[in-house]
Amino acid sequence: MKANKNILKVAVGMAMLSGLPTAANAHGWSEFPSARQNTCYEQGGVWSGNPPNAACAQAKEISGTYPFVQRNEYAKNITDYNNMAAVKAAIPDGTLCYANDPQKKGMGAPHTAWTRTELNTGTFEFVFNATAPHNPSFWEFYLTKPGVDLSKALAWGDLDLIQTEGNIPVSGGKYRMNVTIPSDRSGDAILFVRWQRDDAAGEGFYNCSDITIVGGETPPPEPTPEPDLVKGDLYIPVNFAGLDLGDTVKYDIINKYGEVARSFDIVVDGSNANDWERLLASEINGWHAEFKDGAVFIGDWHEEMSHYMYFQNDPSRNFFNSKDGSASGVISVIDGDDGNVEPLTGDIYELVKSDNVVNAGDKVVIATSEAANLTQTQGSVVSIQNNGTASIVVDTSAITQNETLSFVANAINSERAETFTFEVIAEDSGVDPDPTPDPDPTPDPDGDAWDVAKTYLGGEIVTYDAQNWKAQWWIQGGDNPKAVYQKDQWGVWRPAN
Repeated sequence: MKANKNILKVAVGMAMLSGLPTAANAHGWSEFPSARQNTCYEQGGVWSGNPPNAACAQAKEISGTYPFVQRNEYAKNITDYNNMAAVKAAIPDGTLCYANDPQKKGMGAPHTAWTRTELNTGTFEFVFNATAPHNPSFWEFYLTKPGVDLSKALAWGDLDLIQTEGNIPVSGGKYRMNVTIPSDRSGDAILFVRWQRDDAAGEGFYNCSDITIVGGETPPPEPTPEPDLVKGDLYIPVNFAGLDLGDTVKYDIINKYGEVARSFDIVVDGSNANDWERLLASEINGWHAEFKDGAVFIGDWHEEMSHYMYFQNDPSRNFFNSKDGSASGVISVIDGDDGNVEPLTGDIYELVKSDNVVNAGDKVVIATSEAANLTQTQGSVVSIQNNGTASIVVDTSAITQNETLSFVANAINSERAETFTFEVIAEDSGVDPDPTPDPDPTPDPDGDAWDVAKTYLGGEIVTYDAQNWKAQWWIQGGDNPKAVYQKDQWGVWRPAN
């Protein structure tokens, strides 16, 4: 199937205008079990006097207060982040607990007195405090091997990968996951957590949590879990054709009646060309885990870990698995390039850390090589200046809460267009990127009623069927908000109270 590919490949750039603040709030830490830098921060003594814990005191002596002030940004940008050799080169042995940031070196210095969190073998709820949530992203959990000398600085060879998770939704500013400590582990250990963003910059966060493992009351479940899904065909067929940038990969879930139960898709671009398979599988698995009790999973059963997982480095292990053996998955490609459109070049302005995050009040510049009109499609309404030129300015002064803004740029002299997105952090808004608006239990009868003919932007609230509904992105027409929500709880209309 051919799609109209008059797509403007806009080189979208963003920059803070002179005189404006450039620091963006970031990004979080392991809350339970507590990351090393967070434990030292909460114990006090980091700004005056000495920390009560000897290991924290040593860290302060080596690095000063910076590791504690920056407890939410133990991070490293690695563009080739799916290549573990590149990750290990960027964060070499001995630097893992501070993500190879020389200013935080004290947090990785060898010491035996780090305060430890006691954990039982079996499953516990891991909690990550996200001061600025980032999705899509994925997680890796490592545990020190039995017998590792914890009096030395942590090295990659000291660790076993015990669990991976895909794109986990944030709730109330927290990421929560069930993590399993193997039953054959005991004593002091380090839980090393990697939270990796799926973005062009490759920003990843690395936290060390010092723990003590005991037997306790949460042994691995008995009997040992067994596969409960029926294995179908390979997720990516052996003869699957090569892709070009701009192509859309579509994956249909076909039910036992031969009907399309749900479709998922991803546009292949420069940021995901080498990882679109995992990203698409993560979306499929995440949706079915959230709404269908895991009725479908892309991947395979892992005998040693006793659960299903996606095998990123071994495509031959990834299958369509379903509770209904007569269901199936069908992959297809929508050709996104007719070969006649030249990319529109332009100057690229980089944000701080290149992570597309700005502070409320910053001005963001979109620079293209020909004039374009900019239309906002998601988020609270902001001011767009110099529209219709090749240098458009977005003023975020009106933003009062953490949220994501999306826009479409349409070239004036052609049919080319491009969508782009960035996050805005409001300093006093707390950690939730999409807080619930002030609810009114009784919708205002004089408020704006939903109008099928009206265009709504993300964040706007309407009344329908005696209930308030909030638009998640740009929408015009279609089914009423209640019907949309009943069909898909992740759709454009969701309850506002």
